Order: sequence, then structure tokens, then C-alpha cells
Amino acid sequence: MRILTWLACLALSPMFLRAQDKALYLNPENALGLKASVIFSEAELIPLETTKASSFNNVQNFLVTPHHFVLLDNIANAILIFDKQGKFLYKYKKKKFRIMGVQYVGSKNALFIKALNKNYTIPELKAQQLIEQSAKTDFSKYTSLELLHLDNAANYRVENLPTPRYALNNTFYLNGYLLSVSSRYNKYLKDTIDYHLDLIKDNKIVKSYFPFINLPKLPPYYSNVNFSINNTLDENSLLIQKQFDNTIYRLTPDSLYLEYKFVFPADQTMTGDFQSTMFRSNIEHNTAVNKNNKVISGLNNLVEHKHLLFFSARAVNYAQKNYLFNSTDNKLYDLGKITTDSVVYNLPPKIFSSITEQDEEYVYTRISSVDLLKEKDKLLAQNKELPSKTRELLTRLDKFDNAIVIKLKVKPSTAK
Repeated sequence: MRILTWLACLALSPMFLRAQDKALYLNPENALGLKASVIFSEAELIPLETTKASSFNNVQNFLVTPHHFVLLDNIANAILIFDKQGKFLYKYKKKKFRIMGVQYVGSKNALFIKALNKNYTIPELKAQQLIEQSAKTDFSKYTSLELLHLDNAANYRVENLPTPRYALNNTFYLNGYLLSVSSRYNKYLKDTIDYHLDLIKDNKIVKSYFPFINLPKLPPYYSNVNFSINNTLDENSLLIQKQFDNTIYRLTPDSLYLEYKFVFPADQTMTGDFQSTMFRSNIEHNTAVNKNNKVISGLNNLVEHKHLLFFSARAVNYAQKNYLFNSTDNKLYDLGKITTDSVVYNLPPKIFSSITEQDEEYVYTRISSVDLLKEKDKLLAQNKELPSKTRELLTRLDKFDNAIVIKLKVKPSTAK
């Protein structure tokens, strides 16, 4: 059964174009270190204004748009919007709904927001049944899809979007389409072939990718198959990685492209027969998953900036490390091994491990006011020519202040 299933999956593999034919053989354990000034040419600290309205507790999402910083505070269930100088502009809250995610849509200069009704908890099994069997066409009772417009003239106008059945799945926006993610085995589906990703237009599936055999006892029967889905500067594409697949794909409304084909050592890679194995029990499945806790299960926080790819690699034991891949020389760098220097004002090296956003010119990370206060005396002593704005920030900084955004400019070429 294992061989037949594996052959079927091969036959049903999605058609995609290859942007990167060459396999990239890399060993994360041997990733290099380097000085910050090798990658970056300048840095700027931007404090986010702290007021009663703008204070936040916990950041679930941090977004950078051409003119704004956007944060989703999942404790306060609120979206906070600041301008690029850190001035607080607007706070959006949605009554009766829990905001699950926010995504920037460049062509509309708006935030795509998905939220779930707090009064309706729909288990995954029930959601699958509704998607396959319900005659309804509007599911806004359970979940909402909105665009929050950021133009000054729009005055943060909220545009309610149609909410098809597929929005009961994890949902993303792709240039006028919805991307619906089906994570596991579906007993309500009549076909034995299902797809993890579906592009939706006008409440209909127009394209499907990542087929899998929809039968009990295979891995999707026991646990969700996770996908890392990331915005790019081109709103016509998303960077995607599937659990235990060390390949990064580029998805557009028309095609799926193989973008980076990483090949990691065998002890960091899930065995080839895992996806085609029919396990006798959940215990047997979990034992196979956790047999080697060094296996990389996901590549997250993908930021493709010019010739650099920033990403996090998460192992099956949830240990996470952060890396930088340089496509100019095909070298892998460990962001935990970066040595700070005067170009970045000798800021603590850990800031480089949380680079998760970008715009056309810069990449962005953050540091809490508490952590920056710990570095205050050292920074003032080591940086005699510190910009006056930064020196003033350090002088008046308080532990209850909002986080500080750090803007980093990447050098045109960082090839060694």
C-alpha cells in the first residue's frame, strides 16, 4: 500500500515551473557567522509612540507597508497602525469577533483581516462538513473577511468581503483570489484525492495545488500538515513551504514555481517514505515524527529581500534557529552568529534573529524598551557619534514604552 500510495502522489504532483533548478546542498549546523557591517550599511531606531490608546501587550503580527507599521495585538484583539516615523494613527477593534490574522494588500493599500465569531466555535471536523455539504453561500455568521483601507481619504474605511464556505479554512489573500488551506484528512470528501491549497474566485475553486491521498491512517489523518505562507514585495506572489518539504515555492494566481530547493543532511530531513506510510495508531505516527528531533519541519518568516533570503527553521521539537541565505554565493549564514558593530550602533546581536518584514529599501526588526534599556549605558559609551535622535531616545526611554522598530539597509552586494 505504501508503494502504491507513493506512486499515486508522484503521478498527481502539481505542475510547476522551475525558477531554481539547482539543488542547494546546505547544512544548517555548519552555517557561517559574519559581522553586521558585511550585510548592512545603516540602521535607524524608530520608537513607536506610547499613549493610552497605542500601548500594546503582545504582538502576533508585525507588518510593514510603504507608509505604515501595523501590529496585531492578540491579547487586546486590536490592530494598531503607526506611520513610518512611529506616530500612532489608528486602532481597529472588532466586536464579537476574534482577529486571527492580518495581511497587507498593496494594490488596495488595505489590510486583509480574517476574524472568527467569538460565539461560534467550529471544530475542524464540523468546518469540513460545512464546506462539503452545506447549501449556504454566505458564512459571515461564523467568520469575517474584511479590507481595512489605509488611504487618508478612506479614513480607515472597512470593506466587507464575501465570505464563502472555504473561508472556514485558514485563508489568505492573493491579488483578488482567496487562498484556502486544507490541512488534514477529510472524511466528508467523496474523492480519495484532496488538495492542501485551493485558489478561490467567486466562491469556486479555480486552481488546486499540493495533492494528497485522502485516506485514513496516512499522516494527514493524525495531524495537520502545516504550511508557511508569506507575503512578498510583489503582491502577485506568495512564498510557500510545506511541512517536511525543504523546498520554497512561489505561488501566483497562474502558477506554482519551485523557487529554492534546499537539501539538508539526512539527519535533519524527514524520511522519504513518511508521507506514504499507513500508521496503525496515533502513537505509532507520533513516534515516527519524533524519532529524530533534529528534523526540520518548517521554514517560516520568509523574507526575500534583493539577493538575500531571511528565514527561520523549526525542528520537530519546536527548537527554532534563524538563517540568512545569500543567493549571490549560495552560502548560508546563522543569524545567531552575527557579530554586532558600529554600523548598527553595537545593538545586541539578537535583533538580527527577528527580521521578519521589509519594504523596497529596508528590512525591519524590533527590540523591546526593556531590552534596549539594558543596553543603554553600553550603547552610549561605545557610540560617540550616535545620531542625536537615537541619543535622545536612549536618554528618555522608559521600560513601559512601546517597542522600538529597527530599520536596516542591506548593502547592494554581500557576496564573500
